[in-house]
Amino acid sequence: MSSIPRATFSASYDGTAKILSGVVCVSLIAIAVMIHSPLEASIAAAILLASWAWSPLGYAISDEGIVIRRPVGHILIRTKSIQGIRAATGKDFDGCIRLFASGGLFGYFGIFRTSALGKSHWYMTNRDNAVVIFTNSGTALVSPDDVDGFLTTVRASGVTQLDREMFPAVEGGSGGFGAPLILGIVFVVVTAAFAGVFLYKPGPPAYTLTSESLAIQDRFYPVTVSANDVDVAKVRVVDINAEPYWRPATRTNGFGTEHYHSGWFRTGGGQEVRAYRADGTRLLLLPPKRDGSPVLLDATDPDKLLADLHQKWGARN
Repeated sequence: MSSIPRATFSASYDGTAKILSGVVCVSLIAIAVMIHSPLEASIAAAILLASWAWSPLGYAISDEGIVIRRPVGHILIRTKSIQGIRAATGKDFDGCIRLFASGGLFGYFGIFRTSALGKSHWYMTNRDNAVVIFTNSGTALVSPDDVDGFLTTVRASGVTQLDREMFPAVEGGSGGFGAPLILGIVFVVVTAAFAGVFLYKPGPPAYTLTSESLAIQDRFYPVTVSANDVDVAKVRVVDINAEPYWRPATRTNGFGTEHYHSGWFRTGGGQEVRAYRADGTRLLLLPPKRDGSPVLLDATDPDKLLADLHQKWGARN
């Protein structure tokens, strides 16, 4: 690949790509902030990073061909492989189906199929500036901001305009070793993040009980419950299988996986609680003395914890 391009062309987002990219970024960041979960925040970051890494940043015309610039690695469409090039028309997008691609998040890139072009590789950020490149190994679409200047520069390399609207479409595009390597790294990171979320199984949280308080040592939502705020006489162990009213059902501001829940939840009975549950079904219920929300705590031995709590706090009520 030539290190000195003869011409470079910027690639700006169209309205749909701007709105979709902004909404997705803000939404994922907001969700990560609200749930206070490092694991789920990592997934959101990995999704955004992977999408941006494969998005086209611009184009260049070098001595060897058309260079599609991307953070993950550039793609070279060699001049000698190009059989025709022209500006896209509305018919080119009829019957468009996204096979494996981004449909607006940081652009339109990946594999698409249309009625006119068949399967094609898109490297675009603005559908209004689409240019179709036909090669002996496939069909590619790019979207330089300066369409006329781009076509003029490519044709100066000996590539002629294609007059036909139809052209056989096959697999196309070539990349270097860097792209598959980074793809593999991102895939591993995303897979590990998802696995971490679904397989996270720390067991019941540790706690420290004193005559003044119960400190729940959760990784995400630690809390210290004051003995003065608890209706000690009504503290008991509840079996959420027998009493589904107390089963944490809907997360309102907490962390939840298959095997662990912590933070704020709404129970099956509609009660908002602060819950800390691993896989246990018998939880210690600490009702508030006045205003406030009950606390549900999963303990290795809830009956012993109940007895210890009554021993330390019983004299208060």
